[in-house]
Amino acid sequence: MPKTFLLMRLGLALWAGAAASFETATVVPAPTWPAPGAPLTVAEVRFPKGFGKRRIYLDAGHGAEGNTGNKGVTCEDEETFTLRVAEDLAKRLEATGHFQVRLSRRPGERVPYAARVTAAEQWRAHAMLSLHSDSRGTATPWSPTPDQQCNRQDSAPGFTVLWSESAEATALLQAGRASLARALARRLGQAGFPPYDGVDYEGLYAIDTEQSGVFVAREPTHRQIFVLRKPRIPSVIIETHHALDFEEAARWREQRTLEAFAAAVAQGLVDALAPEAPAKASASAPR
Repeated sequence: MPKTFLLMRLGLALWAGAAASFETATVVPAPTWPAPGAPLTVAEVRFPKGFGKRRIYLDAGHGAEGNTGNKGVTCEDEETFTLRVAEDLAKRLEATGHFQVRLSRRPGERVPYAARVTAAEQWRAHAMLSLHSDSRGTATPWSPTPDQQCNRQDSAPGFTVLWSESAEATALLQAGRASLARALARRLGQAGFPPYDGVDYEGLYAIDTEQSGVFVAREPTHRQIFVLRKPRIPSVIIETHHALDFEEAARWREQRTLEAFAAAVAQGLVDALAPEAPAKASASAPR
């Protein structure tokens, strides 16, 4: 058999082997939130020319008398979590140079919800954001440490943004609430935070059909929440994550999560408060 022919056959055999190996190679998908290593994007925040500085009233949810909120998978009170995240978010928003932020409470303070709404309105805030964590599904007891017993439920991660169609709100105010909620949810999704599907929200909130992750409190059939229905400025609740999900709660202690969250919130605020301005960068959020 000619040497050239043997070389051709050998080449074909090597090519066939390589092709077979390529076809059977296992493609490992990227991890998805909240798995460790699931990527989040810290996007550059773009401020249109003339945006100026907007006043944002940042409510650390719960922390009122007798109201500590839920207890998370490591037995952390919701009021502790929301204050920690609100303080971090306030610093990052103000660092852009385009936001002035006031917090609803400081460590050790017990501030009634009515006082928070009054403070936001008297300050003439452009928007009120109330930060919370969610508690979903049927949990089971577990012990993160030998001397603790907490609750755990790992099957419902993700964020939601809530707004209210309260009867006393004008059509303009309702539109402002909806625009703010949708803009924030859109930017959070783009950053890599997954929206919760709302399976446990039946009878509490309606699905906002224009943006995934957004839900509406509609009177009189759905839950009425003071900080959603009472403010005369656009107001929303951000349920940052499922507090009983062990992996997701752990991710919310990472600096990357806080950075991505702040950038998404900042851009969502820009989108909602200056929707007709040209998208021209003038500053960026800290990275």
